[in-house]
Amino acid sequence: MTNRKPWLEQLRRKCIIDPIVNDRRSVNGTRLGRDPGWIFSHAIGGGQADFDQPIEELSPRDRVMLYALFNQKAHIDELIHAFDQFFLQGVESFHDATVIDVGCGPFTAGLALANVLGSRAAYRYFGVDRASSMLTLANELAAEVRKVGEFNDRTEVSFHKSIDEISFGNPRAAEMTVFVLSYLLASNSVDVDALVGEINRARGRIGLGQTVVLYTNSAREGARNNYPKFRERMIEAGFKEHVRETERFQDTDKPRDIHYALFLRPAVTTFSMSEFLA
Repeated sequence: MTNRKPWLEQLRRKCIIDPIVNDRRSVNGTRLGRDPGWIFSHAIGGGQADFDQPIEELSPRDRVMLYALFNQKAHIDELIHAFDQFFLQGVESFHDATVIDVGCGPFTAGLALANVLGSRAAYRYFGVDRASSMLTLANELAAEVRKVGEFNDRTEVSFHKSIDEISFGNPRAAEMTVFVLSYLLASNSVDVDALVGEINRARGRIGLGQTVVLYTNSAREGARNNYPKFRERMIEAGFKEHVRETERFQDTDKPRDIHYALFLRPAVTTFSMSEFLA
């Protein structure tokens, strides 16, 4: 059913499943001493919790691990499907791409991308998340991917607290830029105007190539409340909504209705030399 490759299943077993199952608190069907209902409602909070704060006897690390156990696998499946469908029929176009994963969590889109690409293309990945506990686990999982050889030797991976703090280096020419927004807009705390502003500023700093923004979210009505405003602001920023669809996603352990969208902004074809070299 799923397109997850054996190395990814083994990585999840080693780094996420076994440490939780073998924890001394995981007894009588619980995980770290808590039943799944409480974990979903309180420890994870629908994926929108403050993961840098402890809750009762669970540490921030505990909460992030539980998120990775219960939530991450399905999101990886959805993103594998999206990368297969929207981006990577031709791997050549992805060489030296810049990927900015906004709300990256524990390297979710990074794992999906590595599953699809392996070492066939070199790219640079910037994970962005406000939770330090998420970024710590993300770093560990990225190191495991490199250890098993599923990154190209030239692939670069780094993690950051905000898009604006990232240094992208000298402007690039024709290489693609990809922003991934997976379930980010499900949070009512997201400032859509600020988010689109960050995306547009980063796009301008990265270079002249085509920019792609991939949005994925639950198709539940409440989860999509922020989408109309986001779409409007993206179009104002020069993007075109290329794909928008809702589908019953079957290629996972628990099928669900998913809302996908893809925004494109074409490469810059005319520019002043002084502007590019600035």
